[in-house]
Amino acid sequence: MVEVLVIHMPSQDKLDKAKDTLSKVSEMAKNKKLPDGLKLKEMYFDEKNNIAVCKWEAEDPQKLLDTAKQLNVDWDIKVLVGPKELYKKKLF
Repeated sequence: MVEVLVIHMPSQDKLDKAKDTLSKVSEMAKNKKLPDGLKLKEMYFDEKNNIAVCKWEAEDPQKLLDTAKQLNVDWDIKVLVGPKELYKKKLF
C-alpha cells in the first residue's frame, strides 16, 4: 500500500458537484463500499478556499485515478503519490 494525497481544487461553478462527490466518497468509505485496494484515511475541506484534501492508502494509485474518473471528477486535482514526510509529532 502506498500513501496518496489528492488535493481537490474545484472552480466555483463545479463546487456543488465536488461537495456532492466528496460526500458520496465519505459515505462509501463509512459503509465499506470503496473498491478493493483503496482505503480513505482522512478527508478535509477548507470552505474559505474551496479546497479539499483526501489522504488515501492505495495498492495501485492508478486504480484511485480510475475510480475518480468513474465518479466524474472533472475539476482540478493534484495527486501526490508517496509524499515524503518531513515532520510528524510522535507521542511518547
